[in-house]
Amino acid sequence: MRKSWVLVVVFLWAVLTSVTALGKGTITFWLMPNAPDETHIPWLEEKAKEFEAQTGYKVNFEVIGWGEAWQKISVALASQTGPDVFQVGTTWNPQFAATGGLERLDLAEFGGAEAFMKANYISTTYKGESYGVPWFAETRCLFYNKDMFAKAGVQPPATYDELKVVGKKIVETFGEGSAIAIAGTNAWDLLHNWAIVLWAYGGDLLTPDNKQAAFNGEAGVTAMKWYASLILDGLAAKACAEYNQPQADAAFINGNVAMCFMGPWNIAGIEQENPDLPYDVVEPPAGPVKRASFSGGSNLVILKGSPNKEAAKEWIKFLLSKENLVDYTKNLSHMLPAKIEAFEDPYYDTGVWQVFKKTLGYATAYPPLAVWGDIENAVVREFRNILTAVASGHYSEDTVRLYLDKAAEKVNEALARER
Repeated sequence: MRKSWVLVVVFLWAVLTSVTALGKGTITFWLMPNAPDETHIPWLEEKAKEFEAQTGYKVNFEVIGWGEAWQKISVALASQTGPDVFQVGTTWNPQFAATGGLERLDLAEFGGAEAFMKANYISTTYKGESYGVPWFAETRCLFYNKDMFAKAGVQPPATYDELKVVGKKIVETFGEGSAIAIAGTNAWDLLHNWAIVLWAYGGDLLTPDNKQAAFNGEAGVTAMKWYASLILDGLAAKACAEYNQPQADAAFINGNVAMCFMGPWNIAGIEQENPDLPYDVVEPPAGPVKRASFSGGSNLVILKGSPNKEAAKEWIKFLLSKENLVDYTKNLSHMLPAKIEAFEDPYYDTGVWQVFKKTLGYATAYPPLAVWGDIENAVVREFRNILTAVASGHYSEDTVRLYLDKAAEKVNEALARER
């Protein structure tokens, strides 16, 4: 009788354990539309099946738009419910980490900090700790129209001064506004476009200790005047003052202008919209101090309240495996891998990809601060005022300094609130 009782207890324990395991056998993954649904969804379904076969964990994924992502993630962080693991933009990672809602991670479990592109690793940090794992990266280079350059008798510019000289030759050949398309007041990523010039001119957004604004110094003023001069000198169309980034991109992809600063994702747009466009890509021009570019992309993070943290970590490792990461960045997102070993694939040593790979190596990430959103908004607000002055004819020699100083005041107020 006792033996039968023991067997019953063992059986019930086994059933209870299996039910509990079943309850923890599913993880929820949120990500953004990093590729068209017709290729993205089947890839995710296939990889979820592979992961389940390997680990026993089922993956429920949900693709959420960038426009709703911030609010939806904020609610999840506050309630500690929803996803186990999710995608965040690189500039979002430290801001979300500051809420206390993300799991602190040991990057040694994912190959160590040295396994990732430096700027992308930095974007996962907040106060010296990592709260995410770099997934894929993006940076910006100079696209140029080879036919327009040949007809104007010019070569790709190596410096920002040369870009102005080349631009004037193109305008002489093709007319005003034909040299370059740039982002304007309606671009959400406006700061990315100026920051690369600022850094190349030896300036920085903040002081080295991240305590004060630095972009309103001489280097910043000069860099902003250079940007405004593209419209003032007729190299870019006056309409560019109000462009969003897709409008600037379209002007180049349609063959209307000779140059544009764009990213690797634009290559897919060219292949779809104008596959015969005679274009090539070179590194961003050098400023008086150096070459520079912006490093962006996305990281993978884990909800602090997730009951499935270990499975979430395994899913991240699965996505970051060399085979999966190369496949995802090469064939779906048209971004760049954030993990260095993925660049061993020969694909990244061919054509324009080797240019993006080299540029990403020296690209810069924004400071990982809780108040970064307030900082970026303050700078962009006054940047838009500068471009509005350009478009309206109210631009003067003092315009840039006036608005950059206004932005610096707001940025310093934000920095005083940094936790």
